[in-house]
Amino acid sequence: MNWQKRNRICAAWLIALLALGERVGADTDFLPEERVTTSDTIHFEMSRNPNHAMAVGPDGAVHLVFWSGVLDVSPANPSTVWYCRRDPVSGRWSAPEIVDDSYTSMGVRLGGRHPSLALAANGTVRVFWHDYRHCVSSLRWINNIELYMDSRPPHGSFSGADIRLTQTAALHDGDNGYVPQAVMYTNGEIFLAWYDYHYNRNLADLFLAKSNPQGDFAAPVPLAAARLTDVTQRGNSISYTLPDIAVDSSGAVHIVWTRDNAAGYGVFYARRGTTGSLASPQMLSTGAATFFDPPHITCSPQGDVFVAYTEYGTPASGAYVQRLRAGWATFDPPVKVTSVQSNQKHADLKTDSTGMLHLVWVDERTGRAEVFYGRFNPTTKTLVEEIKVSTGPSDSARPCIALGPNNRIHIVWTDYRHGMGQIYYRTNTPRAGAKPTWLLYR
Repeated sequence: MNWQKRNRICAAWLIALLALGERVGADTDFLPEERVTTSDTIHFEMSRNPNHAMAVGPDGAVHLVFWSGVLDVSPANPSTVWYCRRDPVSGRWSAPEIVDDSYTSMGVRLGGRHPSLALAANGTVRVFWHDYRHCVSSLRWINNIELYMDSRPPHGSFSGADIRLTQTAALHDGDNGYVPQAVMYTNGEIFLAWYDYHYNRNLADLFLAKSNPQGDFAAPVPLAAARLTDVTQRGNSISYTLPDIAVDSSGAVHIVWTRDNAAGYGVFYARRGTTGSLASPQMLSTGAATFFDPPHITCSPQGDVFVAYTEYGTPASGAYVQRLRAGWATFDPPVKVTSVQSNQKHADLKTDSTGMLHLVWVDERTGRAEVFYGRFNPTTKTLVEEIKVSTGPSDSARPCIALGPNNRIHIVWTDYRHGMGQIYYRTNTPRAGAKPTWLLYR
């Protein structure tokens, strides 16, 4: 081959590589799926909002919480909160551990569900959930649902004495708090958001509590001080539910939420600074999110806020992202994650150290609900990588994504290939760190 022809070929390859852009060096090398739970008789599920159900430690250990149960809690069908850990050296999952000690005063087990977790710098895991142990049979075991937590020290086990975070006694039979979402701040403080019907039997409000830097909460949490919204100030007309939270580097809290299952669609956002009350809510979409598919939120190291949600419409529902740039008051217009015209839902998201956005969502483009992963460039507003993660013959639901050291990707989801819901996991090949593009082809 003469040198002119060789140079033309090299130039063509260089142009092709440049055209690939962000795809060059992408983390497409996913390892095989791993089955976290292996029961043929227990139905496991990820939380209604699994955004904070998984965390990765600096050693690469993966910490995960989920729950089991059926639609209605009762002594015959109690729920259970579970925890698993993936060892960073062997890559093996621990056997699921029961977290909650949820028994009534008569010794009847009722259980908890929809957990989240916060991972401290020293490796202590704190798990939060809503719990049924204070409910009574005459009111169908759903009259006084409270928030609980328990801790697991490094290489230890959960205690036999859960901590009751809320202790309420409203003059109605629907005094229930639900789906706590926990976020660990850099100084060790834990922010905990949930929705609660304490002040109105039929219309929920949002609540936010904060621990001390050691991760300890005032127990019980003063409910009046933790209240973020007041249903009377919105005409007693809308129930606020399923908040998700993110905390930026300044300590400001960013919150998104939706309505209850009787009020249709809607994505709301508000910010609460380090002092003061919650800012006036912004409506990001009137046709997105539902009680069974709530919005998710995350903050980038650069201070940007990203919200993911499902926009319902025709010809298909789609997964969308909106960006609030650092220091801005309003969001950029929503961007559809993928151009594929298929039903999409249950989007979760995290940002890496460079500000790139990593997403997972459920997609029906193959004819069944499968988990997809995508890497999204917020500057160009384009999806630069898209991979089908789940490989089973049945549906999947509610994926969660977390990033570990060197931006390693960790994904979990509920999988129905075994009939009963089971928890599956997938990760990519660990990398020593990102390399400049030219180093990959020298």
